[in-house]
Order: sequence, then structure tokens, then C-alpha cells
Amino acid sequence: MWKRNSAVLVAAAMLFAVPAMAQAPAQAPAKTDCLRLGQIDSFSAIKGNDRAFVVIDKLRRRFKINLMYRCPGVEFNMGVGFKTLESGRLACIARGDTVISRDVTRVGDRCPISSVEPYTPAMEAADKAAAGTKTR
Repeated sequence: MWKRNSAVLVAAAMLFAVPAMAQAPAQAPAKTDCLRLGQIDSFSAIKGNDRAFVVIDKLRRRFKINLMYRCPGVEFNMGVGFKTLESGRLACIARGDTVISRDVTRVGDRCPISSVEPYTPAMEAADKAAAGTKTR
């Protein structure tokens, strides 16, 4: 008798578990459009903007790194490093992470990141136009 009741309980539990599993929230998809720490290839300053710069990853995607305040040394292209809140080479660089700029005259400034976004041709044109108006 116990075996038959156990089988019925197991079958009933499976019937209730299947709809519950189907209604479980889906996991967020992995970020594929982020700048990964281990994929950085190069960087360059944005003329006329001392609070942002562009990073190119190994897939040749371009990202604009916006800083919370001016970061000395970035405009001279001497070198930058990143300290992320996540660990590992696949960590996505994001708001709250830190840029460490390297300059021959300074030890290394730590500058917090306000945002990271794909750098589109329209953004590049706007940055060039803004740099042109600042020099006049």
C-alpha cells in the first residue's frame, strides 16, 4: 500500500512541478554587447572632451567610456588600466568601475566611470562637431 501511495504522490508532485517550472522567470541573457576587460585592444582620447575616451576591443567594436570627472593623462594616450567590480577577464566594464590613467608626470589617477556605451558614428560626428566649436 505504501509503495502505491508513494507512486501516486510522486506523480502528483511531478504534475504540479512541471507548470511551476514553466512559469519560472527566465534567466537574463548573457551580455554580449559589453566591453570585456580581457578584450581591450586600444584606446584614444576624444578631442575637446576631457571626461570621456574611446576604447576599441579585439572584435574592433568601439565603446565610449564616460567619466564622472576629468581624468588627467587620458588625453595624452600614455596608457590606462581598469579596475572592475566583477572579477575575471570576461568582466564587463560598467558604471562604478575605475579607470587608472598613466602619465609620465603623475603616479596614476583613479577616475570613476559614469557609463560605458557603444560608440556610434553619429556620436563620433557629434564629438567632432563639439570639438570644432570649442577651438574657435
